[in-house]
Amino acid sequence: MPRNNQEVQSEGERGSVIQRIRASLSQADAYTRRQQRLNSTLTLATTVGSALTAFITALTAAQGPTVIPGILDWQGACTIGAVLSFITTVCSGLSQQLNTSQKFVLGSQCVGRLRALELVASTQSRGMSEVTNEYAEILQMYAEALNK
Repeated sequence: MPRNNQEVQSEGERGSVIQRIRASLSQADAYTRRQQRLNSTLTLATTVGSALTAFITALTAAQGPTVIPGILDWQGACTIGAVLSFITTVCSGLSQQLNTSQKFVLGSQCVGRLRALELVASTQSRGMSEVTNEYAEILQMYAEALNK
C-alpha cells in the first residue's frame, strides 16, 4: 500500500509504462504473425511450384510426346511447367525482396524483449528509469515492427 504521494505517483507511472509496453507487445506480435504467415506462404508456394515443375517435366521426358493419353500432350505439359516455373520464380523473388524471413526474426526478437521487459516492470525487479530507458531503446531498435 502506498504510503505517500510520491509512491502513488510512482505506481501510476509504472502502470502507465506497463500499459505502453503491452500495447507495443501487441503491435509487435501482430507484425510478427503477419511476417510469419507471409514467409510461410511464399516458401510453400516456391517449394510446391518447384516440385510440380520438376514432376511435370520429368513425366514429359519419361512418357514422350503423349504424357497422359487423351488428356495431356507434351505441349500442354511444357506450358504447365513454364507457368509453374514463372510462379515459383515470382514467389522466390518476392520473398527475397520483402525480406520476410529477416522481418520475422526481427519481430520475434522484439516480442521477446518486450515480454521480458513487461515481466521486469511488473515484478518491479528493476527501477523505473532503467525500464523506461530499455523501453525507449526497444522502440528505437525495432521501429519497423512497432509502427505497422
